[in-house]
Amino acid sequence: MKICIVLSTRPEIIKLAPLIEILQKRKINFFLINTNQHFSNIMSKVFFNFFKIMSPKYNINASNPKDGIFFSKAVSRIEKILYKEKPSFLITQGDTNTALAGCFAASIVNRKLHKKINIVHVEAGLRSFDENMPEEINRKLIDQLSGILFVPTKIDLDNLKSEKLTSNKNTFTVGNTISDIIKKYLPLIKESSILKKFNILKKNYFLLTIHRPESVDNKIKLKKLILNIEKIGKKFNVGFLFPVHPRTEKIIKKINLKDLNFIKFSKPLNFLDFLTIMKNSKIIFTDSGGIQEESSLLGVPCITLRDTTERQLSVIKKSNILTGYDYQKIFKAVKYFNNNKVKPSKIFGDGRVANKIFNILKKISNKK
Repeated sequence: MKICIVLSTRPEIIKLAPLIEILQKRKINFFLINTNQHFSNIMSKVFFNFFKIMSPKYNINASNPKDGIFFSKAVSRIEKILYKEKPSFLITQGDTNTALAGCFAASIVNRKLHKKINIVHVEAGLRSFDENMPEEINRKLIDQLSGILFVPTKIDLDNLKSEKLTSNKNTFTVGNTISDIIKKYLPLIKESSILKKFNILKKNYFLLTIHRPESVDNKIKLKKLILNIEKIGKKFNVGFLFPVHPRTEKIIKKINLKDLNFIKFSKPLNFLDFLTIMKNSKIIFTDSGGIQEESSLLGVPCITLRDTTERQLSVIKKSNILTGYDYQKIFKAVKYFNNNKVKPSKIFGDGRVANKIFNILKKISNKK
């Protein structure tokens, strides 16, 4: 068994870390390709270091602000590596351009190889049913191109069934590897001094994260959202901590924001500090997909500043409320969570997901 893992972005590194740890411990023959989609060290290298992930064998430096150029560069260079290395499995995670480039390159190489590469998608089947999201197109294409699909929940499996993608693929419902990360690292948050650094008290602040193109690329829309967040802070007399994604920071610098008394801006945080901030926040406000899972696992209320979500189970279980950018909807969601507790849940995984994935891959490899 020889495994290639293609990754680059913060969520890919975090969610693949438990599987990489198992491969290292078992001395499995594997290697990493980093596309450098996240060229900022604060969004990638720090996470490689924190999770003690080996240096990628291949750094292909495909990063480019234009998605099409990045994608074509990444596919071309991954294709050459795969043809040279001929792994038995190629693993991608999630819905990034990096994940799509990896499985697309493998599908091209497979046309030339007698012994095909098994294309594996970790976190398959997620659907927001909103094709205005670039990630939605990526998810669908990655699931189409992959032959082995690791699905987090039954809802995600049902999505694949409705698209008739389960009949000719190996599909397994295993949970999400983020549950492994939360289980392992949550006990360590007592080592973090981040609350003291920001002079905030447990359950006495809101956390804000926004980074998606639909949230931040339009300056007028972003300014209105931030002003609505400021109004929420003032209305409930609770401050926001806002670790600013590099993408968001670029846009904020172009906006004239004055007299914000309830929003404290910060640089992106390392993983343990961010986990500490999430766990101890009163409510998390986000446009992130992964944070909707993490908040559910942690038992922290989540308000998703989007009109759609691919994590519908969190909404069904009432740990997450979709509000879009509308002030009144956000206000009502805060009132709801002020009156209703959220408990930690295992709906997104039991903390042993990477082990399940490894054992399944081993069985498939042994059959060949």
